[in-house]
Amino acid sequence: MKSSTRIKLVQKIYEKTKNPEGLIDFGKDPFLRHIKKVFKGYFEKNAELELLLSDNLSNNISIKNLDVLLKIIIKSSIYELKYCKKIPFKVVIDQYLDVTNKFYGSDQKRLVNGVLDSVAKAGK
Repeated sequence: MKSSTRIKLVQKIYEKTKNPEGLIDFGKDPFLRHIKKVFKGYFEKNAELELLLSDNLSNNISIKNLDVLLKIIIKSSIYELKYCKKIPFKVVIDQYLDVTNKFYGSDQKRLVNGVLDSVAKAGK
């Protein structure tokens, strides 16, 4: 799987978040099953993902201050770390760091890396 697949996933989650009643067209992708699994799981497990994100943020950062898109990136990656065990955690982290880099700069990339590293270590 490529970072571009995860970019598409993040965009679809963002689209659904901004327009909950709208229909989501996933288009064609060789990893469409995975995209739909994470998309569905993201919304089903949202409360749990929100708690995990909050628990793994450093004390000087509030979840309320995070941009919606950044929260989506982190929570979808947390979902994959917890529920997509067939994908090595290093691959998930690396690809979501690429996604973060596409939308943000290095400060947010460090934040995402720190949160995901903490979640990955806690899940072992």
